[in-house]
Amino acid sequence: MMQRRNVIKLGAAALGAFALTRYTPSRREWRGRGFGADLSVVFHDSGADHERSFAAIEAEVERLEQVFSLFRPSSAISRLNRDGELRNPPKDLVTLLEKSKCVWAATDGVFDPTVQSVWQAKHTHPISPAGFDTVDVRHDLIRFKQPGTALTLNGIAQGYASDQLSRLLQHRGHAAHLVNLGEFAAGDGDWRLGIENGDAQRLTHTDLSNLGLATSAPGAMRRANGKAHIVHPFGKAPVWKTVTVQAQTSALADAYSTALSLIQRAKIEAMDLNAMGITKVWLESQNGAVIRLG
Repeated sequence: MMQRRNVIKLGAAALGAFALTRYTPSRREWRGRGFGADLSVVFHDSGADHERSFAAIEAEVERLEQVFSLFRPSSAISRLNRDGELRNPPKDLVTLLEKSKCVWAATDGVFDPTVQSVWQAKHTHPISPAGFDTVDVRHDLIRFKQPGTALTLNGIAQGYASDQLSRLLQHRGHAAHLVNLGEFAAGDGDWRLGIENGDAQRLTHTDLSNLGLATSAPGAMRRANGKAHIVHPFGKAPVWKTVTVQAQTSALADAYSTALSLIQRAKIEAMDLNAMGITKVWLESQNGAVIRLG
């Protein structure tokens, strides 16, 4: 699904190692592939049921990819982009578009999934995305109001998938867990994660418990025209080298790390981060200085 997000997380702005406070015999780890990236899930299970949990994780990843993958022609979002409308859309797609609308509003339109049209453009002269306000989202129908519109949820879907896997583990009785899809979703326990920049330099660390964490690095990948892979809908250049967000959910951390990388410090400081579900933000300037908010 998300090859360009994969480059960010695994190549340039990976969030470093993660571990339980100490290893115990009940520690289980599942590793695989999902959303175009390496994926791992760690949880506690003192019984013999962990193989069923592994199978449930694999099934959930497959289910979510069939909704959000831009690389699967049969996925829900691919069909929406192709046809301009999608009747009786999957609940997950409606839910995530509604969450995206909230982030879009909170960032004055900077977080805009319609930037996919910029990625798809085969010509070199600048084009403007249709704007997220031209996407009609209902439970029975998603429809584009303007021709040429296309959506990408690469700036939030991996975080959402991490949250869904976290809920799955909670439901199966694995309260202490950590999901790593590039974005992190932590359950119970003390999970310490190191935060690194694109040069593999350790910036800081944070402890997670029932929170999400994500990093975005605009310069980790370049488009064919040489510009940063994180697209500003109004054509502006990214502000920060990396942005890491800790939030109430991994989806929020994912989306806001993407959006805040395009926003000036003064405007970020004027935001009500707590009301947005954000607990901490680390902004790395282009010269390597790190500013912590929250």
